[in-house]
Amino acid sequence: MDALVAHYHEIGLKGRNRDFFEETLTRNLKRALRGTGYSRVRRGFGRVVVDFKSHAQVEEAAVRAARVFGVANVGVGRRVAQDLDAMGETALELMAAQPPSSFAVRARRSRSQFEHKSKSINEVVGQRIKDALGATVDLRQPEATAYLELFGTACIVYRTKLQGPGGLPSGVSGKMLTLLSGGIDSPVAAWRMALRGAEVEFVHFHGQPYTDPSSVRQVCDLVEILTRYQLRGVLHLVPLADAQREIVTHAPSDLRVILYRRTMMRIAQALAHERGAQALVTGDSLGQVASQTVENITAVDAAIPGTQVFRPLIGHDKLEIIELATRIGTYETSTRKHQDCCVLFEPRSPVTKTNREAAEGAEANLDIDAMVGKALAGLETRVFELPDLQP
Repeated sequence: MDALVAHYHEIGLKGRNRDFFEETLTRNLKRALRGTGYSRVRRGFGRVVVDFKSHAQVEEAAVRAARVFGVANVGVGRRVAQDLDAMGETALELMAAQPPSSFAVRARRSRSQFEHKSKSINEVVGQRIKDALGATVDLRQPEATAYLELFGTACIVYRTKLQGPGGLPSGVSGKMLTLLSGGIDSPVAAWRMALRGAEVEFVHFHGQPYTDPSSVRQVCDLVEILTRYQLRGVLHLVPLADAQREIVTHAPSDLRVILYRRTMMRIAQALAHERGAQALVTGDSLGQVASQTVENITAVDAAIPGTQVFRPLIGHDKLEIIELATRIGTYETSTRKHQDCCVLFEPRSPVTKTNREAAEGAEANLDIDAMVGKALAGLETRVFELPDLQP
């Protein structure tokens, strides 16, 4: 194999802004494929085409390209001349490598001056495969498909097609800051917003030195997984334990969790302003736990007026979230045991319905600015990059 062809769907609907989206996608693909041995990445005719040098790592390159946000699917094939014999021979070779019992041929022409139309190409190439392999033509549910894409003066023939995430390229929808725990939900929420083109940074609140470092190790592993899609990840680690101790000392026990979360949101708001993030992202799912009722979410958001908070999982149930976590590769890591700061000094009976006035009253004896400032003074930032593929 010596070529990849990456397709996109949503980008093609962007009208006058399409060039910007295509250029961003092409740049992201180049970054994802660094070290794979590609010779050229270029866009045109509704696709991005990647050519490779000899002995390049094309299969691994295809896997990487199929994770890039904005890519709908990736074909892994060979570049040939726009000639019926050459296209037919290459299609037959790809089919003969693992002979199917049934097959289809799908030719697609984009701004090509080739004399034969797609229907004619399908018939000629399909007959050649049928005569050589004895396979049945099945246009509805074939076991294998030979794809022929003709554009300009080139043609790429492929059989293997990898499904991509779709969505929009990373970086086209501004920057956001995700509150990332070591659990199942928040990594999925971050992935969902990155799928919509946001550049997502992460903030994790830990309970050290009153907890072990397991939650930090866990979120680092999660950010590494998410970096496969986004290509770069910035993780901010914030110590919350001292603020929690202040809350335990001076506030009612049933409101602790709400006050923890209000404090986290204030810290995240300050960090977002510093980092130029336009919104916060959380993994809240309505009614899943006590802090995620309508009343408690409203009371938490009241702590950060003027800041936009996105909750992409708000209407998803746990099974739906687990299914997506499994698909994107974060589930196994998220289910490892770790010490979450939110269970530090956790009350036996947290309130399920509170309001802004009750939360503010409980905070009357707290020096909120000092708590936020002390937490940010202990901030540690780590940067994750998708590693170049080694030869």
